[in-house]
Amino acid sequence: MSKTDSRSIPSDKKRLSISIHLPLLFIVSFIWIIVAVIVLVYFRFEKRTVDEYTAMGKSATMLMTKEFDPDKTQFYMEENFSLEEYSEIRDRLVFLKENYPDVMYMYIYHFIPEGGEVIFDLDSDYSLDADPPGTIYDPDPAVVPYMNDLCEGNEIPVLTGDTGDGYMLTYMRPVFDSNGNYSCHVCVDFSMDNLHKKDIRFVLGLLLILAIITVVIAFIDIYIMRKKVTGPINRMKQATDSFSYENENDHQNNISIMEKLNIHTGDEIEDLYRLFLTFMKNNLSFMQNLNKAENDIRDKEAKIGQISQEAYRDTLTGVGSKTAYIKKVEEINSDIKSGKCELAVVMVDINNLKQINDEHGHKSGDIYIKGCCHMICYHFKHSPVYRIGGDEFAIILNGQDYDNRKTIIDSLNKAFNESFMKKDNEPWLRYSAAVGMAEYSSDDNTFELIFKRADEAMYKAKKEFKTQYGSYR
Repeated sequence: MSKTDSRSIPSDKKRLSISIHLPLLFIVSFIWIIVAVIVLVYFRFEKRTVDEYTAMGKSATMLMTKEFDPDKTQFYMEENFSLEEYSEIRDRLVFLKENYPDVMYMYIYHFIPEGGEVIFDLDSDYSLDADPPGTIYDPDPAVVPYMNDLCEGNEIPVLTGDTGDGYMLTYMRPVFDSNGNYSCHVCVDFSMDNLHKKDIRFVLGLLLILAIITVVIAFIDIYIMRKKVTGPINRMKQATDSFSYENENDHQNNISIMEKLNIHTGDEIEDLYRLFLTFMKNNLSFMQNLNKAENDIRDKEAKIGQISQEAYRDTLTGVGSKTAYIKKVEEINSDIKSGKCELAVVMVDINNLKQINDEHGHKSGDIYIKGCCHMICYHFKHSPVYRIGGDEFAIILNGQDYDNRKTIIDSLNKAFNESFMKKDNEPWLRYSAAVGMAEYSSDDNTFELIFKRADEAMYKAKKEFKTQYGSYR
């Protein structure tokens, strides 16, 4: 065995060093954890902010309801700025808005199916003519699903989403008049754009810091692994690249090369090195008995092959044995189950074998059996012939023999009749047998059904022979 033996480790293929591979694996895993944590923190901040703004919205709208009379909302829309009371209410709402710096818009709408009717509307610049009272605004897309609830004076969930003014949170509180009828909704809008920007800056900054820390840790890990792990491993690999395996001396030389490395890391690498040396020494000992073991195995395999061959071959006639026949039947049954089958079975039973054995001896009986078998094999040249009993043969017809089955059967019967009629020959040379055949049909789900029909056809022929010529039995 040479240095290029298949058991040597290839050294020309470029592979990622374990000192880089493991830190990279750690870094990737760490990054995934970091990203997951940051995403969770981000959404936690988002939820906390929504909760805080919702609480402020509840507080602000509660104060707003105390600044006007719900029974006069229609009057406010009709008279609005001509009323001193309307202007005073608006001034108080402006003052209230200024005490909630996070509120971008503060307004009071009466909702009808067409949209929201403006009662009070404070723009961010407190413009007096931006949204005149009585103006009907088309509902925002986020509000549309809740229009029925708003028109009926029901409270709806807090709304968040992108709008023309940025990412907003809207809180709406229904207000009822002294008779319990729906009057209007007091509403506040909070801008969450600044929060998103702060969160994004926080996330990016955190990612940058963690990336720097991760890179530093990676370099340290790579240095330590190359010194403590991959360095010794590479030395062992380089040593194994120079190994030869031609003979016992080569194995002894390999052990010497490995011992010169003298690795002392005080950890599992050293244990691996010692274990490898022990393995090599044991392998050298095993090699001394290897050739003998291989020769023993070859001898046993040859004997097993011979035994197997004998088991599948009939010792008297040389055709297939009953064991081989059983194996063939199993294969045929599998073919039948798969629907891929085209065959016929021929059963042959030798006539008057017992008479020849009793009157002329078993040696003559053996000659008689071999002669009948020779006639069978001569006619079925392309199909397997099996001796399945003392005087019984089975032939599995396929291919050319299957295509010409009827012609061959007629020819075989004729040959047996002609041989039996040669009365000048010795009895054990007057070959005779009953022949029966059956073909596979789509109704047959096992081989045994075909065999049964062939066996019945054979016994019918045998009965005709006994009727015509009589029988020793």
